[in-house]
Amino acid sequence: MKRMLRQYLGMTLGAAMLLALAAPLSAHAAEEITVYDSYVNKNSGVELHSVSQLDGNQFVNAVISKQPDGTFAKWPEPFLFFRNNGTVSLPLTGNDDPEQSYVYDTKSESIVRKSNYILSPDGRWGYLERSRYSWQEGTDGSSKYMGKFNDQYLRDTATGKVTIYHSTDSRYNALWMNQHTLLEGRYDKGLKQNVISTYDPSTGKRKELVKGTLYNWNLEKGLIQYGKNEPKRLPWIYNLKDGTSRLVKNDSELRALFPSQTAARAELSLPKSTVLKDLPVAEVPITLSYEYNVNLDGKGVDVSTVFSSGGQEWIPVKPLAASLGWKIEVMNITQTGDPSAAYINKITNGGKEAVLTPANSFTSGNRLYMTQAQIKELGYSTIKLTPYLK
Repeated sequence: MKRMLRQYLGMTLGAAMLLALAAPLSAHAAEEITVYDSYVNKNSGVELHSVSQLDGNQFVNAVISKQPDGTFAKWPEPFLFFRNNGTVSLPLTGNDDPEQSYVYDTKSESIVRKSNYILSPDGRWGYLERSRYSWQEGTDGSSKYMGKFNDQYLRDTATGKVTIYHSTDSRYNALWMNQHTLLEGRYDKGLKQNVISTYDPSTGKRKELVKGTLYNWNLEKGLIQYGKNEPKRLPWIYNLKDGTSRLVKNDSELRALFPSQTAARAELSLPKSTVLKDLPVAEVPITLSYEYNVNLDGKGVDVSTVFSSGGQEWIPVKPLAASLGWKIEVMNITQTGDPSAAYINKITNGGKEAVLTPANSFTSGNRLYMTQAQIKELGYSTIKLTPYLK
């Protein structure tokens, strides 16, 4: 289920906007417009360009769209760029904030706020990576430092369940192969070297293919390019079908087996006198997508996500607090005598309270998550988590 909230950003295109669309662009000593990415829907004729222009002493970024009458307009702030990654969802922001990730959905031709999972070929699973920061023990055992972690999320599209299946502060990347198998390039701390492996989310089993660094792939041919964990880092080819490896013959073979995937950009036919800041603002519909409904004693609240990590379900605090009238108090860390605590938040609901710290809560993208037990501390007895399934 998806709750659709259609709203428009920026100014309404009334009579004044229609006049602005028809008016000539004002003269300005702006530089040539640089196109970074483009998207063209051949069926509907929608044409989008992610561009930048040096205007005076500052760069102006914008997403411009071609209107039905052949004129151009720009998207409103804060949507100033997109990336065409070849999928149905063009990323407009990063994935690190679970509640503020926006994409342009090429099917509905609208902006959607959602978790931008990369679906497996069979659509059974979705994969997503987010970064977060946490205090970690130093190598000397006495000091601490703020470390960056990359969390890998998997969503079971049949059940709606979301799980962090892997978390590391070391090298890791993954892509789908076959129906729903992840091909992984990662650093194994136990082995103290890079490893290429596969992971099957349906079984939770990981299989090592070869020790080395993943550089490139051609999944249609069932081949990957890698370098062994040795000083020379010679280019090797691993055959995913039979598990054999061999050295690359020469650069020509490498280019033939792993051709460049760079797509040609669409031609932008803007007048040379165009000044980005003078373009009119277009209407952009926005859809808000939710993964779960959290029902507390009969009161339901839609939330962006609920996920499991370390055997514990984590529920976002902010949407519950906003809907149910909880008070969130950020306590003074210096008074605790433990600066490494990073944060102490007291959540109150009438006379009930729950205190959240890094030891008993989860944070990602500056979002705070709590457990069902902590919700019960706030006076609730019945908690029901219902995923929205498509």
